[in-house]
Amino acid sequence: MKEGTRLFRKFGQRFPAGTLLFEEGQPCVGMFIIQRGRVCLFKKMGGKKITIDVLGEGDFFGEMACLIGRPRSINAVVEEDSEILVVQPEILESLFRGNSGMGLKVLGNLASRLKKAYEIIEGLIQDREHPSS
Repeated sequence: MKEGTRLFRKFGQRFPAGTLLFEEGQPCVGMFIIQRGRVCLFKKMGGKKITIDVLGEGDFFGEMACLIGRPRSINAVVEEDSEILVVQPEILESLFRGNSGMGLKVLGNLASRLKKAYEIIEGLIQDREHPSS
């Protein structure tokens, strides 16, 4: 049996397009790894939906709330029918302890998201300082 098939049997779930995986303020129930499909990460601000990222096959998300033990800071919605691994926090912690390569990948992912967040904040500040007529 292929490793991917075994992992999907253990952790995999199918989500139809439009499924809200989590909302801001909810507790962490796990990290998500996209096997097939697309997921949009977004923030609601002043009645606007601000897209943080659109993720696809091989991408993961939701780890930050699990790692720091805080509620979700963004929303995640499935954009197209998807197959996603859902890894519970206790399993995630043991994976990090036993696999430094995974820890480095997650760290790189977090740094990339932080950079994108700064770019979004910069854009919002510029929009505020120079509103269109």
